[in-house]
Amino acid sequence: MSRRTVGLALMVAGGVVVVVALIGMLTGGGASTEAGATSTSTSTTTTSAATTAATTTAATTTPTMTILESTTAASTTTAPTTTVAVQPDPVEAIETFVPEFAGMIAAGDVQGLFDTLHPAVLDAQDTDLCRTYIEREILALVDYRLSGPVTGPVSTTFGSTTVDMYSGPVSFTYQGQSFDSTATFALDDGEVRWFTTCR
Repeated sequence: MSRRTVGLALMVAGGVVVVVALIGMLTGGGASTEAGATSTSTSTTTTSAATTAATTTAATTTPTMTILESTTAASTTTAPTTTVAVQPDPVEAIETFVPEFAGMIAAGDVQGLFDTLHPAVLDAQDTDLCRTYIEREILALVDYRLSGPVTGPVSTTFGSTTVDMYSGPVSFTYQGQSFDSTATFALDDGEVRWFTTCR
């Protein structure tokens, strides 16, 4: 074999090696790089989506938990209400009662006048006599009013009952004549009641 033939054979073999290397690079190494890039890209996308999902979940969960905590706090901090009975000032209550008493007289309200008698009056005297007395004499009073300050209390026995009694000067007209007298009152369960001697 001549040198020329050997040289030619070596050149052809070298060309084949170069072609094979190029094909290997194009198909083997390049594909791996692209696949790696794709994998990396996919991985990045997945991580990003997972992060977004986690952020969205966290954002949604936080306000919901806050609302639940607020609702629970509001329901557990409700303070109990306490009702305190306020007793009226006796003098002011009597000053308010006297015009109402005069109104019942003017309206001919026998039942209202009877119902506002102090229980001690009805315990000590006949109830029918007291009702007749109201119809005959109390309804005949005109222009009944307080004419001075209410004073008291003074512990007083009426019949068999001892009460804290208040008194006040009153003026009225009876059968065309003007009279000045003293009226007596007491509170019974916070309500003003009046006293009289039924006859």
